[in-house]
Amino acid sequence: MAFTLYRGALPNLRFVILTLRKLTYTKVVKSSGLKKFSYVFFYVFLVIGLGIALNQSLKQFPEILSSSSTGSNKEQITLFKVIDGDTIKVIVGDTEQSVRLIGLNAPESDDCRGDWSRSELEKLLAEQTILLESDLTQGEKDKYGRLLRYIHTGRGLNVNEKIIEIGGAKEYTYDKDYKYKELFVNAQNTAKKDKLGVWGAPCDTEKN
Repeated sequence: MAFTLYRGALPNLRFVILTLRKLTYTKVVKSSGLKKFSYVFFYVFLVIGLGIALNQSLKQFPEILSSSSTGSNKEQITLFKVIDGDTIKVIVGDTEQSVRLIGLNAPESDDCRGDWSRSELEKLLAEQTILLESDLTQGEKDKYGRLLRYIHTGRGLNVNEKIIEIGGAKEYTYDKDYKYKELFVNAQNTAKKDKLGVWGAPCDTEKN
């Protein structure tokens, strides 16, 4: 993890050095043996003092993280189209790519709540900076070639979690537990409690 020592730390270091020099040389003993001991004493405490000053200075200022140290696996993309409540199409570079949202399953297009679920996802993504986050536990793509991703907005909203919370989709674990499963299950419990969306009264064309 990279860090930068700020200029504000320098006065502390200078103070330690000057103080130690003053203490060491205020009374210089003429004996050569004691003189050598005095130098050793000075350098030992100089190292200790520098360590203390550096530690205190770093506590006062935040660390500067390099991009590699953050471990970020999010990429900003351009939204092309919302297919349904759990699938969108995006532009990655010059390529159109389908994205399947991790951890949920929304009503199909021909279900009675399908159009509503798609509409709610469109509202969540409208005029937003969109970031895609991958999850190593789920793999890169599904069997249909769709990217498996979480969607975040530039304002910090986890869209996958939100669409579950409003009843636009049900929590769904495909094979292995995933990063945000606990959050998604809690979101689903909220929707079920309030009988929102897919947890409301059944409709004629609803599919499980």
